Amino acid sequence: MKTIIIDPGHGGPDTGATGFGLREADIALQLSEMVGQHFGNFEDVAVSFTRNRNTSSSYPGPPDGLYKRIKYANDKNADLFLSLHCNSGGGSGFESYIAKGSPARTQRIQKAINESVLGYLKGYGIGPHGNATKNDTQGAHSRIAVLRDTKMSAVLLECLFIDNARENKLLRDHRFLDGLARAIVKGVATAFGLKEDKPKPMYRVIVDGQVIFDTAYEDKIVDAVTKAIQKQAREINLTKA
Repeated sequence: MKTIIIDPGHGGPDTGATGFGLREADIALQLSEMVGQHFGNFEDVAVSFTRNRNTSSSYPGPPDGLYKRIKYANDKNADLFLSLHCNSGGGSGFESYIAKGSPARTQRIQKAINESVLGYLKGYGIGPHGNATKNDTQGAHSRIAVLRDTKMSAVLLECLFIDNARENKLLRDHRFLDGLARAIVKGVATAFGLKEDKPKPMYRVIVDGQVIFDTAYEDKIVDAVTKAIQKQAREINLTKA
């Protein structure tokens, strides 16, 4: 079983970049949810999110939400940390980042995602922003932390420029975002050799007010409920993820 941590960039009071009334935090969350759903089409993979619609971070810890996310991923013993963002600054296109000195495995994952995403974006006349494959050595940029301090392979994607009028319009298009999510998942699936399966519904498991799984399939649900019953939990809730 492969565990993928999906990290929707920013959130809470941190809106991220903005452009034409659109907020990066909102687009990152919407795209992340689509990515999570598409992973449900593959065998032996589970996803978990660093935040959802109601939180800036899933993990209770230090005030710095960035390090909450890192600790959350490390505690899950995940196989991949996938951080989703939009770019800004007057440019155009797609780019991805990994930490400087990342192992060959991480480089392969980045390459597979780039090939899939850029293949999809080509249909919209969009290419890479400069060299799409980048090593993040910008110490002043907070993104380096989630790439450097996570214990698993970590890739950060900058999905178009929110302050580019044409790309902003695409980021508002549900069909475009869904296609982008499919392309991201296809790249990860290629890198990990995941096999396609029938789509599976995902559920959130909450025991006595604590989120046990924010996205879980049947086998994990059964295990979580069994353990909760053994511990004589007062309340068990299952909601559609």
